[in-house]
Formats: sequence, structure tokens, C-alpha cells
Amino acid sequence: MLRGLLLLVAGSPTYLNEWGTPRTVVELSSHNCLGYTLSSALGPQRWSFGVAGSVAVPIRGNFQASNGDALVAAALAGQGLIYLPTFLLGDDLRAGRLVALTLEQPAMELPGVFAVYASNRRPPAKVRAFIDFLVQRFGPNPPWDRDLDLPA
Repeated sequence: MLRGLLLLVAGSPTYLNEWGTPRTVVELSSHNCLGYTLSSALGPQRWSFGVAGSVAVPIRGNFQASNGDALVAAALAGQGLIYLPTFLLGDDLRAGRLVALTLEQPAMELPGVFAVYASNRRPPAKVRAFIDFLVQRFGPNPPWDRDLDLPA
């Protein structure tokens, strides 16, 4: 079983030392939140939390990008907080260059990987082998989430 992609709010130790560490999603509105322009749930106007994004929090920030790596680079430079999937944040979290925040609302979970094939027949052996490989390699604990000290 493959699970969805985990999201985290994170910031650099430099940013958090200077501006403080938010503990609630409401406190995010007083921080410089770096928005991902290709997502309404992680975008420049609001971030969504909770089951299926049921808690929308208005945010503001002075930097927006359509590229997650650009947002990570800005956060590493101490420019603000980011809300992105762990596959973009894992290495920097492990190295201590970014710190995952523990908030009172759980982060949204993005849909995972899906393998789609015609339901009226068995998949060819190579498709079945690929699906088995994906499940073995990425689920339920994908490599980018291994050894991460994730917030509760």
C-alpha cells in the first residue's frame, strides 16, 4: 500500500531564531510564508491543514515561486517558512538546515502514486512487476521519509 505524500511546515534555524517559532496555524499569518504558486492548498494566499484540507489559513509572504526547489533555497537563506512535501525537505531536515514545525493542526496529505490499468484484464507481467517494485520501494515508508524526526 502506498500512502500519500507528507507535507511539513519548516523554516531555517536562522529564521526561527529571529522571528520565533509558530505553534498554531493561526500564528502563521504573522510570519513570512513562502507560497507555491501552482497549488491552491499550499499557495501564496492560504495554506490548508487537516483532513482533506478542511482548515484553511490565510498567509502572506514576500516570495512566491512555481518551483519547490526555489522555495527551499529561499527558506534555507532564512527568508521565511515553507509548506512542502517531505521529498523536497528530507535532506535539509536531516542535516538540520531546516526545522519541521509542530503545529496544533495536522498537515494535509497529498495523494500518492497511482498505477492505473484496465480493470477487465490482468496486467501484463511487466506492469505487475513495476507495481510490485513501487510498493516495495516507496510504500509505506518511502526513502525520503526514512530517518526523519517528524512532528507528531
